[in-house]
Amino acid sequence: MISFDLHSLGFDASSLDELVSAAVAGGAAGAQNVDGFALLAAYTDPSGARLGLIQSGGELDTIASLVCPTTHPAEVFRYSETLAQVDVMAPGRGGGLSRAGIGAAGVISSDSIFSGQGLGAERERLARFLANVDDPVEYPLGGEPGQETPKEIEHLRVGAVPTEFPKIYDSEEAYGRSEEGSMGTELSFSAGALISPWLLEISAGRATREQASAAAQMTMVVQKVEKRTNELTGVDWLRVIGTTSIPMTLALPADLPHTPHEGSVISATVTPVVSSGTWEGGQIWG
Repeated sequence: MISFDLHSLGFDASSLDELVSAAVAGGAAGAQNVDGFALLAAYTDPSGARLGLIQSGGELDTIASLVCPTTHPAEVFRYSETLAQVDVMAPGRGGGLSRAGIGAAGVISSDSIFSGQGLGAERERLARFLANVDDPVEYPLGGEPGQETPKEIEHLRVGAVPTEFPKIYDSEEAYGRSEEGSMGTELSFSAGALISPWLLEISAGRATREQASAAAQMTMVVQKVEKRTNELTGVDWLRVIGTTSIPMTLALPADLPHTPHEGSVISATVTPVVSSGTWEGGQIWG
């Protein structure tokens, strides 16, 4: 059975094996035996949906990803093969901030949640979260905590895929009146937030990086919804652009009982996914 994140991108098939075979036949690009990976490839559908294919010695793994028009300057390093820590930076040294399709949307800083330390006026950190990466060899593996050397990416593509059915509210006011949005200031997530629980667990010493996952809690204020058709499968999906702690792109199934629109608030458990643009640029490793 196809997982919910793949369904959110229109990657429907009777089995994962069938989907992978169709993606390979449909033009997946990649390389073998690169930087410790037996296989590193991706099928990027014309609709913008992407299926990552990764094998490091065992079974073939898949990653649900997408082409994101929302990009940010960022510093990235990996915890493991495909799990990375992402620091999204404000405009300044190292490149500008693109918010394609977003306009002048504001950004809510969550820096104090994780460290309480600023990075200076030139490199203010706007958000930190864990994410899956669909082009992992572009980012270094981290060393001991505090001794990492992140890679600076000028235009990191930032998106997310849900892992279960989202809750959709018609407006920020409706979200605020809901049980979820009115639990009290210490517990509730405001509309427009992205929280990585595993970062909090690691910071508190209750978990290690080896135990972490990219699972995150998100509330997005929607600014644009586009229906797209996955050409590999013929299944529709929704590409949603909106604001969380930062502007980002979200994939959703097109068969939701309540379709989001501009001004909606989407609350969901998601997997953030980022990419440096390797697959769009056609630069495949030798």
